[in-house]
Parts: sequence; structure tokens; C-alpha cells
Amino acid sequence: MTITCRELAELLIDFVAGELPPEHHQRVEHHLECCPPCLTYLETYRMTIQVTRNLPCQPIPPELIEKLRAALKEIKDI
Repeated sequence: MTITCRELAELLIDFVAGELPPEHHQRVEHHLECCPPCLTYLETYRMTIQVTRNLPCQPIPPELIEKLRAALKEIKDI
């Protein structure tokens, strides 16, 4: 059974992490062989992961911490 481009996008994180069951992995591989746009999407996804891993760690700005705390408090109060 083949998968759609949308299904591939939903499986991509598990595919890249090597966490798909073998039958799903094979379906994704087959789709990638037949779909150049999805192959480009996969390559871009992998590049994004690689680039972001090389970014320097920066402390979270205090104003962002306060916004996050306020948002979490709001969710908790709902």
C-alpha cells in the first residue's frame, strides 16, 4: 500500500529518528523513490535539524520567561 505526501509528512520525524516499524519505513522509502518533492522536503528537514543543532545556546530572555509563565498560568486557570 502506498502512502500520500501528507502521510509522509506525518511520519517524517519518526522516519528520520529511525523509529518507524519496518513496514512503514519501507513504505516511506518507496514513496521517496517516486516523489522528488518529498525527497527534497526530507533533505531540507534533515538540513534544518543539522543547522539548528549547531546554533549557539543562548539564555532565554527574561521577558519571554515571563510571557511563558503567564501563558502557563492562564492555561492552568482554565
